[in-house]
Amino acid sequence: MPPLRLERMASPSIEAKVLTIDRSATYQEILGFGGAFTEAAALNWLSLTPEDQATVIHKYFDPPEKGGLGYTVGRVPMNSCDFGPGDWSRTYSFAYVAGDVELKHFDDSVAHDVDSGMIPMILAAQDAIRRAGSKLSLFASPWSPPHWMKLPINGVRSMLSTAKPNGLDPEMQRPYANYFSRFISAYKKHGIDIWGVTVQNEAEAGDVGWEKCLWTPEFQAQFVKKHLGPVLRADHPGTKIIGFDHNKDHVVEWAKTLYADPGARSMIDGIGVHWYGGLNTHNLESTHEIAPDKFILATEACNCPGVVYRHMNADEWWQRAEHLGMDILQDLLHWSIGWVDWNLILDVTGGPNHLGNRCDANIIADPKQKLKQGSTLIFQASFYYMGHFSQYIPALSKRIKIANHVVEEKELTVNDVANGQPLVFLPCSGSGLQSFTLDNTGSIVIEKTSYQCLDVSNWGVGPRIDTYSCAHSPNQKWERRISPKCTNAQVKSTGVACTQFVNPASGKCLTKKGTSGSSIGLDAGSTYIVAQALPCTDIDAEAQTFSVVHGDGQGFPHAFPVRSLANLANDDPLDDRELCLQPYIAKEPDFDAVAFVTPDGGVSVVAMNKGKEALTFSIYDVSLGAGASNVTVPPHSIQSYRLPAAPSAASPAASPAGEPVASPAAGGIDGLLQEDLFTSMMSSGADPADHASATVSMWPLTTCLLAVGLLGTGYIITGYRRREMGRALAVPTNEEAELPYEAYTELCPSTMYRTH
Repeated sequence: MPPLRLERMASPSIEAKVLTIDRSATYQEILGFGGAFTEAAALNWLSLTPEDQATVIHKYFDPPEKGGLGYTVGRVPMNSCDFGPGDWSRTYSFAYVAGDVELKHFDDSVAHDVDSGMIPMILAAQDAIRRAGSKLSLFASPWSPPHWMKLPINGVRSMLSTAKPNGLDPEMQRPYANYFSRFISAYKKHGIDIWGVTVQNEAEAGDVGWEKCLWTPEFQAQFVKKHLGPVLRADHPGTKIIGFDHNKDHVVEWAKTLYADPGARSMIDGIGVHWYGGLNTHNLESTHEIAPDKFILATEACNCPGVVYRHMNADEWWQRAEHLGMDILQDLLHWSIGWVDWNLILDVTGGPNHLGNRCDANIIADPKQKLKQGSTLIFQASFYYMGHFSQYIPALSKRIKIANHVVEEKELTVNDVANGQPLVFLPCSGSGLQSFTLDNTGSIVIEKTSYQCLDVSNWGVGPRIDTYSCAHSPNQKWERRISPKCTNAQVKSTGVACTQFVNPASGKCLTKKGTSGSSIGLDAGSTYIVAQALPCTDIDAEAQTFSVVHGDGQGFPHAFPVRSLANLANDDPLDDRELCLQPYIAKEPDFDAVAFVTPDGGVSVVAMNKGKEALTFSIYDVSLGAGASNVTVPPHSIQSYRLPAAPSAASPAASPAGEPVASPAAGGIDGLLQEDLFTSMMSSGADPADHASATVSMWPLTTCLLAVGLLGTGYIITGYRRREMGRALAVPTNEEAELPYEAYTELCPSTMYRTH
């Protein structure tokens, strides 16, 4: 990759493809990046040799100049969560004695978290961060209160079940608030400060199999206002209280309620969000507008199910990293003060998880080398993607304005419909995605697609209804039936739902159902209103009866909607708005970028290209009146750039390896011109099918020399070259020598360039 040079530039035209940076417009300040010290992560860490344990801590928590990701944020479960050993029934808390409202038997030693390795792992991370002159911001999250503090279901109180709409016994609010305080005090005795707490992990997740406790936003606001807030302000002043801690699709409703009460608002410092419900960047913007003085923090994300390995499925391995990277970038663009990954390290199966909910992690522990990959630690592509943010955007960095004129993002259209997309109900928008035709074979076709039909999954068994290429098979055929309650006049009425769609082969009806995201291949902690093929029944008649006409009375059988009308008389939140059937399409931007001014005065820019074509553009810095032209981001890649500090800044910017990349010279702006911009890149190469040929390279030569110097082979690294067959070569003093993938990983830990 040729060096990028700063050059004096005129302000780009509107038509130009350019990223324009404006340092004068600043936004949120960054807390940092990190991951979760779950019981599963700690047990996997303990399973390693002392040398590998040190490597994990080094890779995550040492600063970039020492080759680490520079993590400074952590999350720890308060009580058990699903990521722990044992069978489905295995849970723990620190107050086992039922009815002990004064917490006389609370385990102030938090022995479980010591014995499992959670506290030793946190202490090791904390030491690494402190040596770098920084501090760990650790927050605690409960999945469930102790079982005896919850309302019973059929006479049984359990951490694995929850009453609706709230799981916590109202009489236990003050004891539970005191429980938070005792947990914080117990950790402090071990030398660990808790920076903050979330009130509840995934407050809306009532249908998952693991530890849980439902909360309404109203109940959570009152709990914080009257109990948790006063207790923590008295016992642990300065401890942050974070509300919601669930998916971004419902964050606006929660923010409105939590901040509506002045008493609750004064106690709540910010909102936590998870990634499982999609990007929902408009919701983050709305949440910030509701309370500009409160922070938003991305508190959990992970790729599931299971672990995907490069040597087994390189395409999906890379896609998972891209998905993670774009979520980080979009969250940062829309007010998040940081981004916290889920488990720091898991085993080769994605566990342990006592409910079988196995997932991926940035580092996989393989102490017995079951995968026969020649290493006891496997670094996923997502690890390096994380580095493009955590290494270049340190704590106290501030987001600055960046105008993206490189790619114009397009709205979802029928051209985005593909096989296997689940059908869901979303607010009616008039989109072509919500328009259907019943053809002469009895198939329901999505209008203006290349013949995509509603398909009962599993060859007619269901319950999912997906999009699939029309084959006129029995599982794709539907009959329209008119509800017997409707008159002929009502059939064409815009205000009456009269139509049922029945799949004759199965005898099942198209049904609107609110359920866990796992039903459509998404996170089990998320909730969606989906279309399912379920037995036709009078009991579920409203969920199986729809309007098929538009507001003008036009519709069926051509270009008709499948509208679920609002039922304001029903207390069910699924019925309080008009919804329309459409495919669920997880669309993300193909290209975007984010920029931050770092504490040293330099600017970090991170740009991602998920598209199939390379993009060439300019970077223009308004403050400098200069920039770089002919910047190229290959397809399926991420690049990070370090721009120099402006001449008025006090000190030079530094690369992640500690190299000053530019310093304000006596000549002002002219002293910066022709300086090389520090650049690093990860790319899948031009052909994503060749992912398996990934190698690590592309940090500037001097950076690698500063970071590593002499390799164990005795060679001095003096350059990089690319070869046709996917090998990156290091050029020793007098001869060529190939280095394995692992050697390059050690050379340049945050960059990976996939050549072919």
